[in-house]
Amino acid sequence: MLPGKISLQFKFGLSYILVILAVLLLLNTYPLLVSQNLVFRTKQTAMVGSVKIAEAALSGLADLTEDNVARAMSAVEGTGVSRGLVTDTAGRSLYDTREGDSARGVYAFYTEIAQALRGNDTFYCRYDGEAFLSRGASPVVYHNQIVGAVYAYEYDTVQAELLRSFQTNIMRIS
Repeated sequence: MLPGKISLQFKFGLSYILVILAVLLLLNTYPLLVSQNLVFRTKQTAMVGSVKIAEAALSGLADLTEDNVARAMSAVEGTGVSRGLVTDTAGRSLYDTREGDSARGVYAFYTEIAQALRGNDTFYCRYDGEAFLSRGASPVVYHNQIVGAVYAYEYDTVQAELLRSFQTNIMRIS
């Protein structure tokens, strides 16, 4: 009778430990997912805002040229993105904050730009464990006609480090 009693106590103890581990796993996972989604939404809001500012600066131009785009974009350079790009309707680069003059006339083959040239606002963000990579694009419209696209890219290691730190702290507390 004693061996059966120990076996029952062992099963109860093991079940108790498994329940505790499941609760700890849930407590570790849920706040991280919520935090990551909050960062995604924040990134989307910021990226859409940056793209819309650039789009607004360009929307009064009937034809996008390298010179008039450069003048219009000089007024909005402080948008906080890692890269800003403006293309014509064919997807050729007219302005690029990362590549400078060497990118002018080069085709920008990005999915977001193709979507923008079709008239859609786009946003994409992912977290790779090291950084949040955000991309967004929007069409530039003049009198209901698409005349180009604005593309923005951001590589944010600061927010990623905050999320990793938060994850480490939750694990330690658990």
